[in-house]
Amino acid sequence: MGACTLFLSLGAAAAAHAGTVSYTASSSASKPTAFALTKRVYVPYDKGVNYAFGMGAAEQHTYDPTNKYAYAVSEQGYINVVDWSTVASANVKTAWALDLAGGKPTDIVLCIAKKLLIVAEGAADTVGAGKVKFFKLIDRAAPEVPALLKTVDVGPLPDMILPNSDCSKVGVANEGDGKVVNGFLVDPEGSVDILAITGDHSNLQVTKQSVALGSHTDEQLIAAGVHLALPLKAQQYWDETYSKFTDVNFTSSREAYTPRTQLEPEYLSWSADDTKLYVNLQENNAIATISVPSSGAASFARINALQLKDHGDVPIDIRKDSTTAKTTGTRTTVCTQKTYAGFKALRLPDAIQAVKIGADTYIVTANEGDDKEYASYEEKQKLKDIAESDGSLKSDWTGMTISASAKAAAALVRADASSMRVTLGSSAIDFTNETGPVFQNVLAMGGRGMSIYKDTGSALELKWDSKGTFEEHVCANYPKSYNGIQDEEFSPKTGSGNALYASLSSGSLKKTLDEMNDPSKDGCSDGGNGAAGACPLGNTVDERSQKDGAGAEAVVVGTACGSLLAVTATEKQGVCLVWDISNVATSDPALLFVKHLSEISETVNPGNAYEKRTLGDIDPESMIFLEASDSPTGNVGVMFAGAWSGTLSFWEFTCPKEETSAATSACAALLALPCLVASLFVAA
Repeated sequence: MGACTLFLSLGAAAAAHAGTVSYTASSSASKPTAFALTKRVYVPYDKGVNYAFGMGAAEQHTYDPTNKYAYAVSEQGYINVVDWSTVASANVKTAWALDLAGGKPTDIVLCIAKKLLIVAEGAADTVGAGKVKFFKLIDRAAPEVPALLKTVDVGPLPDMILPNSDCSKVGVANEGDGKVVNGFLVDPEGSVDILAITGDHSNLQVTKQSVALGSHTDEQLIAAGVHLALPLKAQQYWDETYSKFTDVNFTSSREAYTPRTQLEPEYLSWSADDTKLYVNLQENNAIATISVPSSGAASFARINALQLKDHGDVPIDIRKDSTTAKTTGTRTTVCTQKTYAGFKALRLPDAIQAVKIGADTYIVTANEGDDKEYASYEEKQKLKDIAESDGSLKSDWTGMTISASAKAAAALVRADASSMRVTLGSSAIDFTNETGPVFQNVLAMGGRGMSIYKDTGSALELKWDSKGTFEEHVCANYPKSYNGIQDEEFSPKTGSGNALYASLSSGSLKKTLDEMNDPSKDGCSDGGNGAAGACPLGNTVDERSQKDGAGAEAVVVGTACGSLLAVTATEKQGVCLVWDISNVATSDPALLFVKHLSEISETVNPGNAYEKRTLGDIDPESMIFLEASDSPTGNVGVMFAGAWSGTLSFWEFTCPKEETSAATSACAALLALPCLVASLFVAA
């Protein structure tokens, strides 16, 4: 009976973007034995016609398990619908253009019960009010282009939208990213909107509540460990004392400054009971918690900093010592990790996922790394541009001094990685004296892995961190992908897939594409087809070692074979790692699988691989964990969207045969019982 109950309950979880997974360990649970690709679909970046690498054709996606439709939204402002009803022949069924008025779509989710499709859009100028649009969901029985039901104005740059479990509320993370306008920085506040929904597609009503992220001072946030890229006194220093950031003026942003301009919501996750909304503040290395009662107003509860990763104890590879011959493609991969006293890192996670295990709530984070950049100001700097070989500051950092500990750490790190990227934000520099700041910490940008925190009610307690294992596992399994990079900058200049390059008249990206396709600069004499062009992933080994390494961008959590799994992937290399986190309360997670989402890219550049339809998922920013009852194959798995590759791929887990057979036999025996009783009566 126990086996039958467990087997049937695995399909009970809702589909994409639903409530938090709740998990109770079971003695009958087992681990999946395999994780493999079932089907991949290439998605156009426009209205079902044109295909090309680098156009952001699948920036985000969502899945309707009832109608077996996946929706992929492109950066170009189109939504393509992929029909998964027959997996072997899954294909794009229809598409339509969004009326963006110059804006940009950022996210897409579904409310299945209310038959709603919801899309978030940033404003054309990025700093104005964003929009959340509600459409009627497509019904397979009577398909039609979704009708727009309602548009709600929200905060600037709504980066993520997320319904709670019954879709009575939708959380909106308004990143509030800044922008340089006529030489002056304009930086709106980050915020959260809660959209209360009544009715459904036939009588929809939406009520908005905006939630400010506290009322702290810069000093209070910094003392709590919250990272600020541009606190007020830092802006004063860059404006009045430092002389290199000449094309950005902070006067306007200083006049309009509040500490909330520094807080930038990136990702959301609801608690299992829908009473808490966890808000990831990526650039702040922190998570905010919003209290959302079943009735009444939502309110800001707290901000918890995510601590620093100490590379005095945790080894890291920051040396660019692997070699690749661009003419022959011969590679020598060196994956040696070291510790550096005084050297630390901001985890800076992108995706987060809350999960309830027993009575406790845990938050899983994918520690990607990110920074702020406004014109010539960039928070992330090469260490050699800050410090001399002995760790002392370069003379052009007017008025700034460096502490003895930071000087020693800078000398250690610079000896192995002079181009190591480090932050200029508040966790590194004390700007208390705005004319004489003190460089106190040498901090990398990104945690290169995954962490799990326990919500204690007032704090987030670090239960587990992957430390240096992501780099270790990528090196052991896919050495040609080790700390490499493949993104839109590797798009082709010529051929049928050169849409990105053809769309650019000038600018930095066009210049970059020219350089990346030129063998005399950053290109390769053989892009994998015998002709010159952008380099394959295997020719970029170690390129990210002095940046963010094996940075993970997305993470999803769900159950397979009765075990609780966390699935993540490195952003720049496309290597997926699957962890069993069932017993995280008492023991470390166990690594189950390491899979490459686009193994061909190790030897063939993305333009050539895309043209032959052998390219896998590049930039797997969006992932959906689908339980067996929801998935297109009837087996539990994960649907990945490759943003730059414009791909949707479904990978499924295989459970142990003996467990499935035992569960099936137990269920069959129970189902056969009434027939057995009836036959006895007939015989009598």
